[in-house]
Amino acid sequence: MALVAHITDLHLLSLEGITPLDLFNKRITGAANLLFNRGGEFPVEVARLAVNDVKDQRPDHVVVTGDVSNLSLPGEFELAGEVLDGLGMPPGTLSLVPGNHDAYTREAERSELFSAILGRHLRGDVQPGPGHFPYMNLASDGLAVVGLNTARASLPILSTGDVGSHQLRQAEALLLDPRCRERFRILALHHALGGPHASWDRRLTDADALKAMLRRVGADLVVHGHIHHHTRASIPGPLGDIPVVSCASSTWLGEHDPPRRAQYNLYETDGKTLTRIRVRRLDSSDGAFEEVEEPVG
Repeated sequence: MALVAHITDLHLLSLEGITPLDLFNKRITGAANLLFNRGGEFPVEVARLAVNDVKDQRPDHVVVTGDVSNLSLPGEFELAGEVLDGLGMPPGTLSLVPGNHDAYTREAERSELFSAILGRHLRGDVQPGPGHFPYMNLASDGLAVVGLNTARASLPILSTGDVGSHQLRQAEALLLDPRCRERFRILALHHALGGPHASWDRRLTDADALKAMLRRVGADLVVHGHIHHHTRASIPGPLGDIPVVSCASSTWLGEHDPPRRAQYNLYETDGKTLTRIRVRRLDSSDGAFEEVEEPVG
């Protein structure tokens, strides 16, 4: 049996070393949103609590599905790296993909700032192309994790993403790789493949193409973040339905919506199928993460 932890949407904020010029782009709207709406809702202290609780569960693999930063600032990626280092996972047992907040501006996307600073967490066992994505990790016993990059800089009112035809072809090849097919195959990305919380302005624009690829080659589990809700769904695969599970933000305090409060998922597998999904959520009364019976999506 293998245990996989899934954390996401840390939204860590650090304004260290920035100048006013750094905000003269899409970041100005994000900064305003933080100032008037979301400031203090994703504290780094909760991220560290989550990391410590994950360590206590002793997972075989940890998957992080993006939005580790708020504004794609260097200091935020440095902070995220420090927090993730706290997991103490051996090489190849942590799989990280970026979210739209990790490519918040065209400059951040073009310079690949996320990959440049967090590259130590992007070392897959198999990388078919010259870039970081897609990649596949095989280090954990009986597991194969394929990581996709759906993060794209978008207009201020949008948080859409896409996989792209080139990455789709490479991901298909990875999922068909004999080293992958003999393991429990997890596909990790940031954006949702659809559903009630994937509105037009937050959608994965080529979700249909990704689902068509998975219908051909299959996977055993698809995990994502982005929508800040815990949801469970499925899509057709060649041998039956493929579970698709999202995790709510692992750092959001959200006192007005307790079911969505800071949490992370645990997936148990017997090496062939997903046998159990567990959720650990922050209890505001004692400041500790505790197992919950059935979260509301």
